[in-house]
Amino acid sequence: MNVAFLNENTLGHTSYLPRFAAELERRPELGVRPLVLDALPLPPSLRRLGDTSIRGLRKFGLDFHITRWRLAISRHARRQLDALRARERIDAVVVNTQSAGLELEDLTDLPVLVGLDATFRQLANSPWFAPNRPSRWFHPVTLAGLLRRERSLFRRAHGFLPWSERAAGSLRADYGIAADRITQLPPSFQPPQRRPPRSRNSRPQLLFLGGDFFRKGGPLLRTVFERHFADRAELHVVTQSDIAPGPSVRVHRGVTAGSDAWLRCWREADFFVFPSHLETFGIVLLEALAFEVPIITSATGAAWEILDGQPGARPARLGTILPELTEEALRSALEQALARPEEWAQIAHSGREWFEQRYTLARNTERLAECLQKKVTAEVTRLS
Repeated sequence: MNVAFLNENTLGHTSYLPRFAAELERRPELGVRPLVLDALPLPPSLRRLGDTSIRGLRKFGLDFHITRWRLAISRHARRQLDALRARERIDAVVVNTQSAGLELEDLTDLPVLVGLDATFRQLANSPWFAPNRPSRWFHPVTLAGLLRRERSLFRRAHGFLPWSERAAGSLRADYGIAADRITQLPPSFQPPQRRPPRSRNSRPQLLFLGGDFFRKGGPLLRTVFERHFADRAELHVVTQSDIAPGPSVRVHRGVTAGSDAWLRCWREADFFVFPSHLETFGIVLLEALAFEVPIITSATGAAWEILDGQPGARPARLGTILPELTEEALRSALEQALARPEEWAQIAHSGREWFEQRYTLARNTERLAECLQKKVTAEVTRLS
């Protein structure tokens, strides 16, 4: 079957669908031929709708940029899909996320599966949609149209592929989606080779990896590190933000995922520290699990789900989740980690095993192919 993959192509979404598509291409026996369409960058005809904002109104949401941008990328995705269907048969559509699927609500002749890391209801009161209190006051006006379009898409969709139980729970509780329409499909990738034991002769390396140093909690980490740990550890920062190196602080810019430099940072790290302020999932935590790097992180996104290792585990079994984003909490976690490296290495070993059970690309691509086969078969039966 031919399946169109409509990809939002921003931030962590950039690699979500393409990884599944590449695995499906590699494994034709699964019976799915993927055709990837990127919703970004926007063409000139839609750039004004999606990219422009009105000074003085955006901070309140009153320029409707949140809605306009999503309508623009969805329109671009739909136009590409229509052009593709004019050239060849398409049997199903997978869209990630709903932001890129808002123009699919009238697509009645194809099964549509919606992948998402969070629902708009979850995002409504988060800094993604509401950076300040005044912007939340105007939500009944500024988000009404967007929420209406999302609900229309959800009613139309044949199935849902939430990244986490957190997102799946919102689909059930906030939108009334039946459980049998939901197949959890987290971000997945092929695990790297297991790394050899680290030498303990050199100073331990703390790794921070985040494109936006400031939103990902970098300033807090740097403050704690420079005040308390610069004389006994190294901090390696992988970011696109323009920050300066310092004593025992090495900054790596221009490092792309999968590159030799990226792999080297992971393989040489003793601890991964990620006190992020704002996440919807936290793909980088999966990378840390896969590379067997002990984790200290904030409680944002799906951190609890990723690091529990078993339902309901408290505290998290596979890493440390900070009780609060404060200097004292982060300092305490780092002190404990540096004092017991062997214990933390064993935790990281368990984390790798959990990753292999739940987040490997081969396993989850098979689940996606099975889900698509069922949806397409059901649709053919319904139309016949």
